[in-house]
Amino acid sequence: MSAPFQNTQNAGWYRFRLGKFECTVVWDGYIRHSYEGIFPNANPEEMARLKAEYRLPVDHIPMDVNPVVVNTDDRLFLIDAGMGPSTLFGDTMGRLPENLAAAGIRPEQIDVVLMTHLHPDHSYGLVNPDGSAAFPNADLYCTGDEWEEWTDAQNLRCNDFRAPWTRGTLEAVAPYRERLKLFKAGDVLFPGVSTFCVKGHSAGMVAYIFESEGQKVVFTGDVAHHQIFDPLHPEWFFHMDIDTDPKQGAAAKSALFAKVVGENIRFHGYHFPYPGIGDMDRAADGTYRFNGEAATPRL
Repeated sequence: MSAPFQNTQNAGWYRFRLGKFECTVVWDGYIRHSYEGIFPNANPEEMARLKAEYRLPVDHIPMDVNPVVVNTDDRLFLIDAGMGPSTLFGDTMGRLPENLAAAGIRPEQIDVVLMTHLHPDHSYGLVNPDGSAAFPNADLYCTGDEWEEWTDAQNLRCNDFRAPWTRGTLEAVAPYRERLKLFKAGDVLFPGVSTFCVKGHSAGMVAYIFESEGQKVVFTGDVAHHQIFDPLHPEWFFHMDIDTDPKQGAAAKSALFAKVVGENIRFHGYHFPYPGIGDMDRAADGTYRFNGEAATPRL
């Protein structure tokens, strides 16, 4: 007698150490993103070459969605909150709650949610399906510039993506307004937690650098979307329509890559293949390579 197909995968959580800190990548799912509109200043022949050389899907980019929980022993931080119950970008996301549970983390234990930016696949997971706070005891941290861009009610009058994105963001942040902490890129927020400006994809996007016992890791938001294209071609814009300032976004990408290599900072790509953690090398020609760490059951 044959057994039925399971049609399930291992729970999507992965732990790694940073000095005394314990970090847990908690997979929220993935975006099946077409190539339409992406990397508009890329050379088509070069993109085709890279697809073939690295055996990439030819018709879409599977962008994983990788929020991270960092336990510093005195606080539990969540960096970005995933897509939540929304199906705006498809039905392949919204796995954060079940994978938090599988990782042994309860939503009420989260003390601080750090937002790299407020785009839907980062902010909509702040709320439950009924609109209540998914992390009821957490303070919400966001740059003032980012808050100004994506909670501006004037966006609701736009005839493009800004209207629905802003509407969803306003609903997502509503339960946290009394616990909102705005800051400027470059500020140090907590001992061992600093920020680095990577605006361009959005007006106030920021990366978070955690440091413990001389080790550093940076959680980068959407400064880079692809583990091959972006390191090899940091000059490629992500999207002319979605990026607030595409050229500025490409410049921020190059600046962060240089900082990561120069200061020996581990790199976490929010949309890189799960779990998204690794390091960057700089080649002789000035381009970069992302070396993803293989998931291991050892801690």
